[in-house]
Amino acid sequence: MTEPRRTTRPRRPTVGSIAPLTDTERLAELEARLARLERSPTLRQRGRTMMDRVIPPEASGHFRNAGREQLLGVRSIVDFWIRRLDEAETRAARGRGRDRETIEIE
Repeated sequence: MTEPRRTTRPRRPTVGSIAPLTDTERLAELEARLARLERSPTLRQRGRTMMDRVIPPEASGHFRNAGREQLLGVRSIVDFWIRRLDEAETRAARGRGRDRETIEIE
């Protein structure tokens, strides 16, 4: 289980309310903020956790397989058009090798 989120934060000083922070205090505050950010789950982790609660593992497998099948379908289309282009180039190359004959019309 995850830790409950802390709802209270140290208040940041407002401009002019108290003396500005020293470099050491500022660095300590930044390091504390960084540590909090590193402990919190990323957006991707939170989304994955939510999806795991909503979608059963079997359904995830089906969706993954469906995505694979869509990619294979696109590959088939690309292969088909590559073959057609290759065949057209082959036909054009065969036609270039022939000598042309001129027929005169009276």
